[in-house]
Amino acid sequence: MGDPRVLQSITALYVMVFVWTLVTYLRRRDPLLRDLVWIFAAMSMIFVLRAVRVTYAEPPWQVVSVLVIIIAGQPFLTLRLVSRLRPVSAWLLGAGAAVWIAGAVQIIFLPSSQPSRATWELTALVFALDAIAATLLAREGRKRGGAARTRLWCAAAGTLVLGAGLLLAGTQLTAAAAMWSLVLLAALIYLLAFLPPRWLRRVWSWGAAYSVMRQLLATPADASTRQIWRRYCEGTRRVIGADAVVVLLPGPDGVIVPVSDPELPLGERRYVGGVELLLTSNIAIDALAGWTNPPELAVDLARASGTRFVSAAPLTVPGGALVLLHRYRTLFADDDVDLFAELGAHAAALAERAAVLEERHRLAVIVESSSDAIISTDLDGMITSWNAGAEELYGYSVAAAVGQEFAGLLMPGHREAGRRLRDRVARGERIEEMEVEHRTAAGTPVVASLTASLISDAAGHPTGFACIARDISERRRAEAMFRGLLEASPYAIVGVTADGKIVLINAQAERLFGYHRDELLGRDVDILAPERFRATQPDQRRTYFADPQPQELGVDEPLVGVRKDGSEFPAEVSLSAIETEDGVIVSAAVRDVTERIHAQAERERLAAQAERDAAERRMQHTRRLESLGQLAGGVAHDFNNILAVIASYTELLTDTLAAPEPDQRELSAARADLAQIARATERATRLTKQLLAFGRREITQAQVVSLNHVVGDVEQMLRRTLGEHIHLITHLDRELWPVCVDPGQFEQVLLNLAVNARDAMPTGGTLSIDTGNACLDEDDVADGTGLVPGRYARVRISDTGTGMPAEVAERAFEPFFTTKPQGAGTGLGLATVYGIIAAADGHVRIYSENGIGTTITLVLPATDAEGEAEAQAAVDAPAAETAAPQETILLVEDEAALREAASRILKRAGYQVLVADGGAGALRMAEQHQDPIHLLLTDVIMPNMMGNEVAARLEALRPGIPVLYMSGYAQPVLTENGTLPPGVSIIEKPFTRSDLLERVHARLQEAAAEDSARGV
Repeated sequence: MGDPRVLQSITALYVMVFVWTLVTYLRRRDPLLRDLVWIFAAMSMIFVLRAVRVTYAEPPWQVVSVLVIIIAGQPFLTLRLVSRLRPVSAWLLGAGAAVWIAGAVQIIFLPSSQPSRATWELTALVFALDAIAATLLAREGRKRGGAARTRLWCAAAGTLVLGAGLLLAGTQLTAAAAMWSLVLLAALIYLLAFLPPRWLRRVWSWGAAYSVMRQLLATPADASTRQIWRRYCEGTRRVIGADAVVVLLPGPDGVIVPVSDPELPLGERRYVGGVELLLTSNIAIDALAGWTNPPELAVDLARASGTRFVSAAPLTVPGGALVLLHRYRTLFADDDVDLFAELGAHAAALAERAAVLEERHRLAVIVESSSDAIISTDLDGMITSWNAGAEELYGYSVAAAVGQEFAGLLMPGHREAGRRLRDRVARGERIEEMEVEHRTAAGTPVVASLTASLISDAAGHPTGFACIARDISERRRAEAMFRGLLEASPYAIVGVTADGKIVLINAQAERLFGYHRDELLGRDVDILAPERFRATQPDQRRTYFADPQPQELGVDEPLVGVRKDGSEFPAEVSLSAIETEDGVIVSAAVRDVTERIHAQAERERLAAQAERDAAERRMQHTRRLESLGQLAGGVAHDFNNILAVIASYTELLTDTLAAPEPDQRELSAARADLAQIARATERATRLTKQLLAFGRREITQAQVVSLNHVVGDVEQMLRRTLGEHIHLITHLDRELWPVCVDPGQFEQVLLNLAVNARDAMPTGGTLSIDTGNACLDEDDVADGTGLVPGRYARVRISDTGTGMPAEVAERAFEPFFTTKPQGAGTGLGLATVYGIIAAADGHVRIYSENGIGTTITLVLPATDAEGEAEAQAAVDAPAAETAAPQETILLVEDEAALREAASRILKRAGYQVLVADGGAGALRMAEQHQDPIHLLLTDVIMPNMMGNEVAARLEALRPGIPVLYMSGYAQPVLTENGTLPPGVSIIEKPFTRSDLLERVHARLQEAAAEDSARGV
């Protein structure tokens, strides 16, 4: 070792290795290579230091110190390299750094040619660190296999030997030759660990790969493709010592299929860049270093396996890759990875074999599970295979069928044809679904669809025939059912191919279009459309066939079809596509919607009519509301005038009576005032009756009368009402039929019509009233008047006044409608007329021309009943001319003032009066009074208890007691048509003293007559 040239040569060699390591690191930028650069740099400094000392007798201590400090860092650098391969305690790395720093301090500040105790201790610590690093490397090597294991063990041995050499150098206990021998041995071992020849690395790798190859070859023949790749991953992981091994295989449509050991939660999916991004990296990918933008595939693999570093090598399978997943970086695994990637070709071959076996097994399962009869024969037609479907169809077992001639399955008359069929297939012709009649084991015929083709070997030489037979008996029945449903469909169904030819038609289509079936089959479908639409049909057909989806045509706007005779009809068409053996057929269901369109038009007409009617009702409602306002104003005006008269004359009377001794003139004036009050009361009574008659709430006392008599009775009053400027003419039919009507109400009708006529003739004119008979038939009553055919009495009232426009005449009978100025009318005149005549089952017609006059015609149904006798003469002043009555009357009235007035009138007339303010009081009084009660005089409308209820309950207490009702609104005691029930008597409010006494006396006389008739 003393030859300087030898030392310089060894130094130059290690400097070159250092440079090579540095260049490799600069090319690959692997952190492990960076650590190796520093380790080789430290080792090279040993030889550099020796060369400097040989060259210079007294080298500068600064240079020597720097070189020694670099050499002293070798244990720490080695530990740092180990920490990248496996877990290393932080305190151990800290101890290595501390030893390095302590050595540097001693070298710089305590230079000495003689070793001190501190030097020995420091050298011992360096050796201990190298020994620990060597142990960790050896343990890591035990986890590996192949070249990686041998190289890691070499690295461990080199580290331990180098530590021993540094220990000798520090203690200087032995000769320098022994120290340099250890350093040189360490360097050689390091060279063997880090830079061994390629052939040696392959030898080391093949030793481990051989065991994996044997494991793959021992895979069972029935193992699946995935199981083979799983074994490959398992062996690779065991040898290389990876935490997980994944094989990425290409799937359909760019999907990556992973197979791993251990099994990882990885799914099949696509990745941007795919496997290529993993293969382009020449170092391990740090998948958790997000700042380096690792591939998405590497990130998913690392997260699924709980690792960090991802290495990949290409497999011989196109698009496949071997991926190694580690929690730490790996050293010396490149050769093993490359070898196992090459070994993947053998795994791929085994996987391909398994795939072929799987496919064959799958096909065998498909053939065996097929419901079709699948049969193979040799070139002579002898059966060589027979599946379960064939056994089901023909009834022969496999043992009975194999070895028999296929032609024997045909009916006797078809066997020769079967042999000719075999010859056609032997010439290369393919038979597709030919219907052939076969024979079962039981001898029964069965119709089957037969498909036959030639079987050839890999060289293309024919070896036999493959036959598929399908029982089509059920299909024939289904076709018959389909044909039945097609023919029974209520819609016309037409089947059309893509070229527009009709290939299907049902009976309803024949009836709808008027063609016979043979006339349409094969014809162009455009024949069913009008000529004006045929130019656009081909483009529309091509568009639909490009995407045949169910579609409804003609829903919003009906299409037009044309029959054989040229007549057209509106139609709706439902399109749907049917997949057939001959391609797509479009089924068009055609519906004639003529009747529906007519019905729709009728519905629209009725809806429009209903809308018009509703609008008319709304308008009438609005008019009624307007008329109600007019009525309220008119009635308020009239009642205010009446109330003003009554109030004024009442004050005058009060002043007159307040005087101690009024003179004769004042008394005469008081009597005149009382007459004015009476007349105002009569006006209010007439207005109230008019309102009740309009509302059909007035008490109707119909009689059989002659309208001539009513006209005669009211004629003089009409003349006074009309005035001298209007001439009244009457023409009365002597043979006029009698009618049933309330005479007083009919007088009101004539008076209202006369007043309206007078207002229409302010400058004078003529009013004529004529009567006559009329027989109305079906045509006369067909205009919605509500009348029935029969005999009627007619009254016609005509004037020569201003007349009415048509729009006014149309509304003349509407309640509250008036054309008179504000406050001059209530709008109830003609409405009251209409109400009275309608209540008597009659009808009113109006005819008017503007500027000419108006004619109103009243018709009432004639009756055959005899007229009632004239009413008896009114009773004259009963209090003066007859003896004082002795009867007891129970008076029930809730209005205090009216109750007091009626009580005084009856008491002055001599009656005994029991007074009650309601139904409950009346009943108590009837129970407590011991003497007879001859008459119940009760109001009809009272709170808590109506008058008719009081009468009914009193009847239970005092049977047979007569009742006289009094009311201005007697609806609760009237019948539905507004008349009094038999036996019911009533006096209408307001009434006078004489009216009350007369009605009371008459009711008592009626009761007495009834008692006499009963013999009471």
